[in-house]
Amino acid sequence: MMSCCVLPDEYTFSAVLPICGGIGVVCNGEQVHCLILKHGFVLDLFVGSALVDMYGKCGDMRLAMKVFDEMPERNFVSWNSMINGFLGNKMYGDAVGVFKEVVGVKCVGMNEVTFSTVLSACGNLGGLDIGRQVHGLVLKYGLVSFGYVKNSVMDMYVKCGFLEDAYKLFGTIEDRDVVTWNVIAMGCVQKGNFREACKFFWDMRCEGISPGEASFSTVLHAAASIAALEQGSVVHNQVIKTGFGCNLRIVNSLINMYAKCGCLADGHRVFDECEGKNVVTWTTMISAFQQHGCAYQAIELFKNMLDEGIKPCYITFVSVLSACSHTGRVDEGFYYFNAMSEQHNVNPGHQHYACMVDLLCRAGRLGEAKNFVQSMPIEPGASVWGALLGACNRFGNLEMGVEVAKRLFEIEPDNPGNYVLLSNIYTRNGRVKEASERETDPCIWASDIPLGALIRIKKKSFYFVKGLRSCRDDW
Repeated sequence: MMSCCVLPDEYTFSAVLPICGGIGVVCNGEQVHCLILKHGFVLDLFVGSALVDMYGKCGDMRLAMKVFDEMPERNFVSWNSMINGFLGNKMYGDAVGVFKEVVGVKCVGMNEVTFSTVLSACGNLGGLDIGRQVHGLVLKYGLVSFGYVKNSVMDMYVKCGFLEDAYKLFGTIEDRDVVTWNVIAMGCVQKGNFREACKFFWDMRCEGISPGEASFSTVLHAAASIAALEQGSVVHNQVIKTGFGCNLRIVNSLINMYAKCGCLADGHRVFDECEGKNVVTWTTMISAFQQHGCAYQAIELFKNMLDEGIKPCYITFVSVLSACSHTGRVDEGFYYFNAMSEQHNVNPGHQHYACMVDLLCRAGRLGEAKNFVQSMPIEPGASVWGALLGACNRFGNLEMGVEVAKRLFEIEPDNPGNYVLLSNIYTRNGRVKEASERETDPCIWASDIPLGALIRIKKKSFYFVKGLRSCRDDW
């Protein structure tokens, strides 16, 4: 069009800018922005709103705010574009802040899109108080009849951890769609009510609602969490029946479900039948092999993945390094560890370093493991020191065990396992008296242990927990 010397107008730019936002490459949008300035449409309301939306979708909220601030006139589309931009870039507090400004501008009306977007921001922010206020405004403006507004309100309560409020709202919705059912099922999963999540899935099917990708992924995750193989197998039948058998997200959930239910062969069959596998599919299968103790198969599958040209991710290397650790492949483990950053642009994290420490410790090379920890470019976390302390207990290394335990006591003083391990190290070295000393076995303050529960630290020593005085009565 431009090469034919046909000049664009405001409608042309309003049509092209959403395409630039959809591509997500900001330089394309900036070139169109230059043309808008050149042709004098920068003050047009609709073009300005489209520019704000485009910059938001391209991840440049600085330019989006600049365009927004320079707009001489704004309507609800402009404000919605700003809120949605902040939401899409995970700047939830800023999204709520813009909404508060909208409420203060009386000449600008708020519609169902405004409320749906800000409710999502409140949920991700965990802002229950502001979420309740927005819910009140939804009722005030009479927008509660919109299905996706109800779903957004319910989703906000779920993400804020108030499942009971979501249940109440769910009970008032008569025209439930698949999103409504998905939101309540996901809420159950987040709260650990896995059986209830499965029940909601089948209730939805009884009402004649066709499940979607999110529905199947949620119920398969729930079935995997409680190792409900029969439940997961029936859902698998539904997946095939409804034509979702080739959906990668669902395939990944199926592999994970079968693996957690102890049916590695079925998970592998799903993996083999899948076409167009992505990195998540490969990683899920590698992790399944590793978790089932099939370390050799995990490493071989990883090599096949590289041969297929699939780029591994952070989690992939966690599983591979763990597999190397359990098979004693020290040199191969270090090769993959070094290849992470050198060949695959994956920066090692705490889990990778913990795997490497465990790799050296299982090979009995505690001195090298300690030197490796001390040379880490990041501060060692509890997982790294925990792996080293476990090795000290396994090999009875008292001197190093005491040193490592002191570090762990500083990082996680409420973890009873660290005190138990140190006590065991003392006992293995014949230092029974030190094992029963208070400084090595302090009273454990574990909030997740019921009041009055007892933890057996050693054969003749018990402790009362949480609020009860420490006592050391002979057995």
